[in-house]
Amino acid sequence: MTEGEPRSAELDSDLQQVLMKLWLFLRRGQSHYLKVGGGLTMSQLSILLTLFDQGPMRLASLAARERLRAPTITVAIRRLEKLGLVERSSDPSDHRAVLIAVTPLGLSHHRQSLADRIAVLTAALATLSEEERDAIRQSLGPLDRLAELADARSAPTSDY
Repeated sequence: MTEGEPRSAELDSDLQQVLMKLWLFLRRGQSHYLKVGGGLTMSQLSILLTLFDQGPMRLASLAARERLRAPTITVAIRRLEKLGLVERSSDPSDHRAVLIAVTPLGLSHHRQSLADRIAVLTAALATLSEEERDAIRQSLGPLDRLAELADARSAPTSDY
């Protein structure tokens, strides 16, 4: 064991704990919107974001990207479709396959949800000192790089 390994393990654990707390904070911050807006789970919002970012996708590709099993993604897509937030169409490259895409209503819903999360974060950040906000600003670059590296390592490689 090298000298840096125990320190890295401590950082790993601390980072995981902080990220989990922040994720729960964001999730709870949306609870009012979820109750009054007939809203979506974080998983369903993630599906909308993926479709918004990546464009229409086959169900299997979307399931792989979201790391969800086929039955789970199917239920989520049915709910999103019933709400008018996504739509199915045939894949022009293979008419037997189906593409899932975000509808204009889905885009609007996603934008509102994002605005709600930002409002929750804005209020929370306002309670911190300027020095604490500066420390967070300085950590954003490395955290973004970490997220990109993690995403690249786990990106799906096939359409199933």
